[in-house]
Amino acid sequence: MSTIAAFITWDSEVMARAGLNTILGMGIVFIALILISFLISCLKYVNKFGEKKAAAPAPEAPAPVQVVEEEDVTDDLEIVAVIMAAIEAYEEEMGGYVPADGLVVRSIKKVNKQRWQNA
Repeated sequence: MSTIAAFITWDSEVMARAGLNTILGMGIVFIALILISFLISCLKYVNKFGEKKAAAPAPEAPAPVQVVEEEDVTDDLEIVAVIMAAIEAYEEEMGGYVPADGLVVRSIKKVNKQRWQNA
């Protein structure tokens, strides 16, 4: 019987330590969560400090005038010829037949270069 009593005593000591470890770990986690929530609640004051710095009047420089030149795209016959040749070459490669007088280019519009640069 002495081994059973020793086992029960040892088991209760281990459980007591485990309980203290659990309580200590949970306490640390809750303290950390409270500190994080406090830091988050203090973030609204950071914007007020930035507004005070931005409130100082800075000398304003006159904005430069931009001259926008519109390109005349009404006489782009060379571009039309290249597009027509490319379409005919593609159709010929794919096995289709397109007569030279059967294609009509209705309009040519330039695309933003930024879209092509992002591709």
